[in-house]
Amino acid sequence: MCDTIAAVSAATPAGAVLFGKNSDREYDESQYLELIPAARHSVGSTVRLTYKEINQAPETHAVLLSKPHWIWGAEMGANAHGLVIGNEAIFAKTEASLTSGIIGMDYLRLALERARDVDEAILVITMLLREHGQGGNCGFKRDIAYHNSFILADTGGAKVLETVDREWAVKPIRDYYAISNAMTIDPFRSTHEDSSKNTSGCYRRARAMDLLGDRSGSLQLTDFFRILRDHKEGQPSPGSPSGPRICAHTRENPLGQTTASWVASLEPGKMLHWVTGTAAPCTGLFKPLLLDTGLPYHGTRPSAGEDSTSLWWRHQHLRRYLDRSDDATRNVFSAERDALEVRFLKAVGASPAVAKDPDEVCHIVAICWRDGLAFENKWLERARESPS
Repeated sequence: MCDTIAAVSAATPAGAVLFGKNSDREYDESQYLELIPAARHSVGSTVRLTYKEINQAPETHAVLLSKPHWIWGAEMGANAHGLVIGNEAIFAKTEASLTSGIIGMDYLRLALERARDVDEAILVITMLLREHGQGGNCGFKRDIAYHNSFILADTGGAKVLETVDREWAVKPIRDYYAISNAMTIDPFRSTHEDSSKNTSGCYRRARAMDLLGDRSGSLQLTDFFRILRDHKEGQPSPGSPSGPRICAHTRENPLGQTTASWVASLEPGKMLHWVTGTAAPCTGLFKPLLLDTGLPYHGTRPSAGEDSTSLWWRHQHLRRYLDRSDDATRNVFSAERDALEVRFLKAVGASPAVAKDPDEVCHIVAICWRDGLAFENKWLERARESPS
């Protein structure tokens, strides 16, 4: 499960391109943020992906990634040129291969490292797809293979790319769009989709499209925060304890959870990213990032085992406490968290101007992260003091 949304200038009052994604993965599959600098590579060098080694590009761009701890690629990310990409698992009549190859998350990172804009990114993915195909186990504790769809966005607009094996289809986004675990581009969809596996994805996509449509023309960052936190539930599928929803809680959905969330606002020279770095956006805190200002220190890199020093696992402990708390406690937490996000939005001006002193912007971002971590630590201390 995943949900990716986008809105282009026709749907936003300031003419910005907005992007958002919930990365839904297996329960307790930690995810982390990584900033990788630009680099030049010698002729003939190779790069080892999650499963496969391929030729390296002569030059790779700086990228900010949100990635499962065990995968080379990423669920979502951005590069220094303002390109942002999120991917989705989709299921086709042609079964995806578990044979080790290039998985969709690797394609996402390859495109960010090698392309400057949406069209270049689509070219990178499709050329590599034609050469290598796609395949490999994408599951953490269980085996699962899938085909991939993507939303790609930059300051000029956004497009949808849907792929099955070595085939693909592309569609430009005219105003707003959402993708989930279901194909959307006809006739590609009618030719390839396995409709027995798209019920949840169709519901979540329809829900996201409704929420985007309600605010079309006025969509802002806070609308994207709200959509990724949406809890309206659809009809449960057979054998499921609950129905699909955009914000996946482990409490209602023990087979998986939202493991990270990302929202971006893209304008020429004004590319701002908002990341949680934690599971469950309804308890997560969106914090600002610019690639130019670097990634503030926020704890150690998480792994498969629980720890007390990484942001992701600390928040997992906090989220579990809030899950077992009463509504009054959760409401107090949400009110404090929302107020902090409003303060962050005001501090960075939502889209920092090009002319703003880079040192000042870096200082503002650092303060936001410092205060965000202090907020989480305060609530985590409350969780430690509470009876289990």
